Amino acid sequence: MQRYLWQQADGKRHVYDTARHRVQAGRPFTALCGETVTPQTERGDLTAGLWFDGECPVCTIALAKALGWPVREISDLAHRFDWSPALITRLAEVLHCSFGEVVELTGARMVDA
Repeated sequence: MQRYLWQQADGKRHVYDTARHRVQAGRPFTALCGETVTPQTERGDLTAGLWFDGECPVCTIALAKALGWPVREISDLAHRFDWSPALITRLAEVLHCSFGEVVELTGARMVDA
């Protein structure tokens, strides 16, 4: 099994570490972004091919970092997303960086949310 997998839960597609979690309907898990989320059968969260929710930007960047992507490629990826101050704060915690470093990494395209 792959070390990291995507899973739709709580309105977003999150990444989880298969070494730490076994995903089941109704059972919470902690995603790479640090959020505790719960996939639900009635939403179709566990049905392959029916994931319509957007990807969690913090999980996306945390996955790229965990896979050893170069900083420049991570930055290019981060520029695809809009970042609220709350998301930048969470990403800073996950990456163990300062808020300012993450603003620079993401291109500082912040929106209110």
